[in-house]
Amino acid sequence: MVFGCYDERGRRRMKMKIATILPTEYLGLEMRNDYHLCLAHLLGDARYGEFFKHQARKGNLVMMDNGVVETGEPMDIHELITLADHHGVHEMVLPDKIYSKQETLMRGGRAMFYFYKKRSEMEHDIDLVAVPQGADAREWAICVKEMLEWPVKTIGISRFISRYFPSRAEALRSVPELVDSDKEIHLLGCPNDPREIYEVEQAFPGRVRGVDSGIAAMYTQVGKYAGDGDPKPDVELDFSNDALDEELLQRNVEWWRNRCLGNV
Repeated sequence: MVFGCYDERGRRRMKMKIATILPTEYLGLEMRNDYHLCLAHLLGDARYGEFFKHQARKGNLVMMDNGVVETGEPMDIHELITLADHHGVHEMVLPDKIYSKQETLMRGGRAMFYFYKKRSEMEHDIDLVAVPQGADAREWAICVKEMLEWPVKTIGISRFISRYFPSRAEALRSVPELVDSDKEIHLLGCPNDPREIYEVEQAFPGRVRGVDSGIAAMYTQVGKYAGDGDPKPDVELDFSNDALDEELLQRNVEWWRNRCLGNV
């Protein structure tokens, strides 16, 4: 399945797509979206899993994350492959370790070997996403360059690199090899203000395929409208929450999407 169009060098160029991460009860707000990120450790929940399986069947792009952000450790590669294939997702994030270049390269390399060993047994054609990590900007850039040699479709740029880069636009400027490559780019999460995402798109128009975040639900969880200017809430997103103010949630989703596009 092909998403997007190509430029004169054969690289995919497209309008940046936006995935909104929501508690299970409110996934219907994303029903009409054609770009999604699901969390592997939640797919065992029937309602959650069926939503993303249905989206994948419709032909909408579904990327499956590995669970490291929410649980501290990625799921085992065997479990990840089983879940990805069962739900028919289009892309799967390889195991990584936040801030550790060495561990991420080791885990990702082993997982890729296992993935390609098992690929012939899989029902669905799944592409891989690699997420570079590092303790500082130099390590991160080295990790990116190694991953450019990997047989993966997409490079995911984590929000956690805000520890040592002022923005992901600056991070991409530090690795022109990635920008000039044929790898697709996805921005994982939102460090604080979604305006940062718009700045990436302005700096590299058409180069970033998409972004995801649960920021809209986080603001709603603490009863705030994101447009009032308060910083991103320091809370963990409660995926089981079924008592959110849905009108406020819809307003926050609209704000998040518009802010990413520079419309707010």
